[in-house]
Amino acid sequence: MRYAILDSCYPLKNGQQHARGMGASYLQWELERRGIEESRPDQAGVILVSCVSCEAALFLARIRKAYASAVIVAGGPASTSPHSLGVHADMVCVGDGQAFVASLIERGLDAAASLPNVWIHGNDRGVLVDHGFPWAMPPVRGEDGAFRVYCGRGCKNKCVFCQTGWAYKYSENPDPQLLTSQIRAITGRGDKVAYLSNDAAQHSFFHSLPPTGHGSYSLGHLRQFGLPPARQIRIGVEGVSARLRDAVGKPISHDDLVGCTSWLNRNGKSVRWFMIAGLPGETHGDWEELKAAVMDWKKVTPKGVLEISFTAWCPDPATPIACLPLDDSYWDRYAAFSEWFFAGKGWSNRIKLWKPQQPKSLRLKAAFSMGKSEENLYDNSGYGPNDRVEFPFKALRHKALARYLGIMGISR
Repeated sequence: MRYAILDSCYPLKNGQQHARGMGASYLQWELERRGIEESRPDQAGVILVSCVSCEAALFLARIRKAYASAVIVAGGPASTSPHSLGVHADMVCVGDGQAFVASLIERGLDAAASLPNVWIHGNDRGVLVDHGFPWAMPPVRGEDGAFRVYCGRGCKNKCVFCQTGWAYKYSENPDPQLLTSQIRAITGRGDKVAYLSNDAAQHSFFHSLPPTGHGSYSLGHLRQFGLPPARQIRIGVEGVSARLRDAVGKPISHDDLVGCTSWLNRNGKSVRWFMIAGLPGETHGDWEELKAAVMDWKKVTPKGVLEISFTAWCPDPATPIACLPLDDSYWDRYAAFSEWFFAGKGWSNRIKLWKPQQPKSLRLKAAFSMGKSEENLYDNSGYGPNDRVEFPFKALRHKALARYLGIMGISR
């Protein structure tokens, strides 16, 4: 059997890709260590496609049309939204792919297709999520030149919007001594390292990790461990108000957000807040609190850089609030905030805003994510066809949803 590897993030030129991300690099490593030479897509019987986003369904549709005789297998981070991928792929490897690749190569297509984590469109059997992360894979160099090293998988926190904590069980690199030696070898030759982790400080070996340029941290871990080594500190703030942050599972008060950011700035760190616009139940009042946070930060922080990066809430399978409807009015609230900021009241040349997706592109992404029509995204039609996947924390989802609805004052 001949195998080809494609990455949905990169275009094909003359039937080939000249770059690939981490998922495709993993597949390449798996073939190479088994002595298998990778083939061109037009010569392959099986095409393995790494899908980062659920919108990779569009890429798969093109691959299906171009290579109609090949067996197409989708996998990667987007595999936890398998329905849309499965429309165009013969099978979807949900979760990690070590067992799948081994079964495919050693026992054939039928054996791989029978694994409990394989989604086949039209089949109604339950599907599990494979958690066998390939820790032995060597560091991968990204397009930015930095080598990615694997610290952890999943997240200890269960923020109600986040696929990472609900679709995967938390695990961390089982060999931190090897991890640290890899990092020192990379930095020793003058290359950069990026840590792959939802929150580097949550790992038991955090203090043994050498400094790196960027890092994502929770306020709780910043309190516990003190000033982090990274130059830019990314904080998952999530909600534009304390009420929203409490509801999603990130209870960060107004004073803590402003005070921590100012402390980091005073110590020479630039800070980036990651905010979600359009969480169900969000109001203009929540955005007024964000205005106050900006003004208070300016008042107490004479020096330092702050970026506020907005993303629009998109329902993701496995998460408790994925069953709640979309609401396009988030864009009006963001537009009003942006107008206030640039009108001069909130503006500062030390603050940079990154706008969220507009409703049209969000609807397309959400439809692929949930496996629903765009029209059905605006009603309370449940979790959709991806709920055939037996996500590991499915039993806890109802309780988390009820808590969110209670805090937000939403009745269903």
